[in-house]
Amino acid sequence: MTDAVLKNVSSFNNDPILHATWLYYQEGLSQTEVAKLMGVSRVTVVKYLQTAREKGLVQINLDLNTFSSIDRALAIKEKFSLERVVIVPDGEHVNQREDSKLMRERLARAGGMYLNQVVESGDVLGVAWGRTIHQMSEVMTPKTCKNVTVMQMLGSMPAQPDFTTIEASSQLAHKLSGSVVSLHVPAVVSSSRLAVELQAEPIIRANFDALTHCNKALFVVGNALDENPLIRVGVLSKKEMQNYRELGAVGVICGRFYDRLGRPVVADIDFRILGISLAQLRQVERRIFLAGGQRNYDATLGAILGGYVSDLIIDEGTAEFLVNTDIPTI
Repeated sequence: MTDAVLKNVSSFNNDPILHATWLYYQEGLSQTEVAKLMGVSRVTVVKYLQTAREKGLVQINLDLNTFSSIDRALAIKEKFSLERVVIVPDGEHVNQREDSKLMRERLARAGGMYLNQVVESGDVLGVAWGRTIHQMSEVMTPKTCKNVTVMQMLGSMPAQPDFTTIEASSQLAHKLSGSVVSLHVPAVVSSSRLAVELQAEPIIRANFDALTHCNKALFVVGNALDENPLIRVGVLSKKEMQNYRELGAVGVICGRFYDRLGRPVVADIDFRILGISLAQLRQVERRIFLAGGQRNYDATLGAILGGYVSDLIIDEGTAEFLVNTDIPTI
């Protein structure tokens, strides 16, 4: 490094993350220019900036007024009587709408920014689990709040390669300077009798009672196809999923299925699932729903029509679908 660069580094307590963050966000240099000035690779600069965001050194927020005032967002809000609609622009990803991994990443980042702005001190936030929410808990910028509680809305499953059920809610609680309440029960048990007995246990009953105090909820669209993670993690078998489809199910929230009009679809497994019910979810004041991808259009529409959504965060493809679709009737 040159003497000038070394001097600059010393100004940031010899912390290259602080140095890179200042050069990129404050001085307006490109990542390539930062890398050249610091004498490191561009990949290293990208890692520095990502670490800065994760540590909360940089606050990157959606301009909610702008994103929710787009004509299409306003049309969807009025059409379905929603509180707020935010559309995540395709940008350079316009030809990659059905890339599920990319969709998760984009929804996770948008959801993290949104949650960072709407969660307030004293909130009780119920969260579902899944890959998108787990990823969201990792990329979300920390926020200082007081007396925030994050609650798991569905029982747990064994850790998966790309997420763990308890870790996601714990990480979100940490990012919001809050505490976490986990449901220390399986998401699904072997019999309805066992489900009733478990919910009668004082500690578990207290956790379920606490769910009624949620004033905000966060969950992601789930369809009724065999690709649904509920099959991969062992909550449902393909045969059970097929049975739900035959009963008219198009979507699922926290293990609870619904049809194209949002009406609950009930089968045997419903009596063995340990988690929030759709009726309970509908009573939560603010219900933040993330959805994207053509395969999830019907599930997204059903969730909206069922009254499970107040705040909607979607991609452009889903926005186009909602604007152009006719509201189904019985």
